[in-house]
Amino acid sequence: MGRHSLRIVIVLGALITLLGGTGIFAVFSDRATSGTNDVTSGGLGHAADITIATAAVSGGTVVCDTFTDDLATGFFSLTDLQPSAGDAYRGTFCIKNVGSSPVNLSASTIDLTDVDSACTGDEAAFGDTTCGGDQAGELGGVLTATIVELDCAAGTYVAQAGPVSLAGLGSPLGLSAGGIVGRLSGDLSSGQTACYFVELRYPDSTPQLDVQLAQSDTVTWRFAFDGTVPSN
Repeated sequence: MGRHSLRIVIVLGALITLLGGTGIFAVFSDRATSGTNDVTSGGLGHAADITIATAAVSGGTVVCDTFTDDLATGFFSLTDLQPSAGDAYRGTFCIKNVGSSPVNLSASTIDLTDVDSACTGDEAAFGDTTCGGDQAGELGGVLTATIVELDCAAGTYVAQAGPVSLAGLGSPLGLSAGGIVGRLSGDLSSGQTACYFVELRYPDSTPQLDVQLAQSDTVTWRFAFDGTVPSN
């Protein structure tokens, strides 16, 4: 092959390489496309969102009142309470999960204040150095609370937690320690209602020393019920 012919081959090779890089000699292909897609997710309620209502057992079923975020009044307002083997005071209530996720429930007492308004009987003689003058009281340590889950449709017993002292329910507790956990019997699903009563007692089995120290005392508190989305 002469030099002239060789130059022509080299030039043509370079042109083919250049044109191939621009796609003119690329593999033949074609594409069809859809129009622009548009998807918007819907809003969800809070993952954890529970409401509470007072309730009563009527005709074998638990009838819940209007649900609200927080109750304006407590379950108990008692005066001149004495230790007793039989006296028990109940507040019945419902909790509804209006959130988007199942939750576990826990119970606690919050804003608990023990006040000793007077020195009566043998209170001072038994060593109560803070009796009278609205100093620190001891009643919250002897009153007990038991939380019982009810079948909402039948009003019958399902499970219970406690009894535990009001002071001992000062933070969320597991079932073994006396608090509510997992509805006492499982998660509270989205849209589901659970029914309970809390039973308050001043047991006559309270040691005499504690009874003496707790006389003429006043305790105030609120029950708090927390719904927590399970971690797994």
